[in-house]
Amino acid sequence: MKLIMNQHFQNETIAFDGFSFSNCTFSNCVILITTLDFHFESCSFFGSTLHVNPDLPIFDVSHRLSQSDYDSETRCYRDDYKYPRTKVALPSATTSSV
Repeated sequence: MKLIMNQHFQNETIAFDGFSFSNCTFSNCVILITTLDFHFESCSFFGSTLHVNPDLPIFDVSHRLSQSDYDSETRCYRDDYKYPRTKVALPSATTSSV
């Protein structure tokens, strides 16, 4: 796992998978977490959004996320971890003649 220390990320989309972050700051970032192959400690999140794969065990994810500080603008979503959100094509309506 590649270690990243003492960095400030701003307005970036970052995939956490395969990285270990220590004492980093994330401001207005989009964080993608698709596996449990990541680690971070003593990090701070400001106005960021975390998108977490909904198939990951909630206890493992919440434990890892609890090791850092977050402001009230930071959000975490488990319903759609892909960014940007995927648009699903709906079938077109058909009318039948009676």
